Amino acid sequence: MNLAVRMRGIGKSFGAVRALDEVHLEVEAGTIHALVGENGAGKTTLMRILYGAIHATDGTFEVKGQPAKFRNSAGAIRAGIGMVSQHYSIIPDLSCLDNLMLGAEPGWTIDKRVAEQRATELAQRMGFEFDWSAEASTLSPAGAQKLEILKLLWRKAEIMILDEPTAMLSPADSDALYGSLKQLVADGATVIVVTHRLPEVMQHCRDVTVLRGGKFITAKPVAETNPAELAELIVGHAMPAPSVRSVPDNAEDLLRVVNLTVAGHRGDDAVKSATFALHKGEVVGIAGVDGSGQRELFQALMGTSKLRHGEIILGNWSLHEHSIAERLRMGLRLIPEDRHEEGVIEEWSLELNAALGLQRFPPLAVGTIVNDEARHQAANEMARRFNTKHGGIRQPMSSLSGGNQQRFVAGRALFLTPRLILAFQPARGLDIDATRHVYDGIYEECEKGAGALVVSFDLDELLQFCDRIIVMNGGVVTQPNSRDRAVIGRHMVGVAS
Repeated sequence: MNLAVRMRGIGKSFGAVRALDEVHLEVEAGTIHALVGENGAGKTTLMRILYGAIHATDGTFEVKGQPAKFRNSAGAIRAGIGMVSQHYSIIPDLSCLDNLMLGAEPGWTIDKRVAEQRATELAQRMGFEFDWSAEASTLSPAGAQKLEILKLLWRKAEIMILDEPTAMLSPADSDALYGSLKQLVADGATVIVVTHRLPEVMQHCRDVTVLRGGKFITAKPVAETNPAELAELIVGHAMPAPSVRSVPDNAEDLLRVVNLTVAGHRGDDAVKSATFALHKGEVVGIAGVDGSGQRELFQALMGTSKLRHGEIILGNWSLHEHSIAERLRMGLRLIPEDRHEEGVIEEWSLELNAALGLQRFPPLAVGTIVNDEARHQAANEMARRFNTKHGGIRQPMSSLSGGNQQRFVAGRALFLTPRLILAFQPARGLDIDATRHVYDGIYEECEKGAGALVVSFDLDELLQFCDRIIVMNGGVVTQPNSRDRAVIGRHMVGVAS
């Protein structure tokens, strides 16, 4: 076997925390190799060691048959290794060409004509097309991902590490990306994909390695496994059968959005004449690539942005007449996209964070007086709901891992009888088990008469957990009459017939 990468006994400690323990990885040259595991399993840490961004505490590795130990990422790049992280390193205000060259300029002086010629040749090799003079801010998520891959080719990477490369892409863009990766492999490159999307592993990868809790679990050819077995290997136990949902066809409307237009932060229309309804007891997913108007729609529903025109009706109330506090009193609850910016105050305790947005409502308050005992009990209940691991509810929120913060925020959103649940990436940072528990919690509230709108950039998640799916593309809402993945994918990129 011709190995591009061989890592043996890799360990990594961060203080008292053992992030990796005796991990092995063997990647055959000229293949697409998947690295899978729960959030916190150590996948990204292992890849950052290979890329030279951090150093292993224990173990050794070889690159293309030669022992390797990189002092930093520059050494890994010289050895032909490149990495694209989950968060793009593209600078929006620079041109596409400047982003491509940044950190790997061809010399002290740059002949833009020659650089653009080489960039075009690399793009044509991949079937990509760029306006090299355009600002990178104009790129779609798929375009940004393509530019990141071209940056690796610009640096002559032969071993490419892609961390969750399709997280923000539509199904069509994801398939196109893997088509490009297969072309790279055919040309001699090796690709390691860190992903949680098991259908993509089964469809596009040759081999798969599973990590759990910082330990190596198994490695095998994809042809010798299946999604159910991989899921069980990832979480360590058999997965329960999917929840059976039944929403009456004649359920009354809980929410009606009528001809809604909302301004974006640049002054354009981010939501354009959107009309749809949500029934009592229903969980409706909103599919779409990132930046399609989902944030602005949720901001309009919560009251943090003003409508240009249109109407939002919850039950018998027109929401534009009501403040944010009044909407919360009506039962609007939010699982925010960015828990750090919108969901928690990390310096505060879990107990204080439990009351955020609910501090005026009984039993957390009696009139204008805070009920400390009720707040204490509420924090415990929110933590218990989704098994938040913590060192005490009087500990700061910053003491929790990202996944446990997400569990707590989800527990708070489902507290005090929610009526309309707005969940933006509710499974962000959660493993397979915790994701199911959060959706089961949403189902419980919907069975009591609530309704839920769920935004996720993972279409498979929406297909698995939502009763119905609508789509946003360029601020326009469409309602596919099919749950077929390909049909919804076409709506997501605006080419539905």
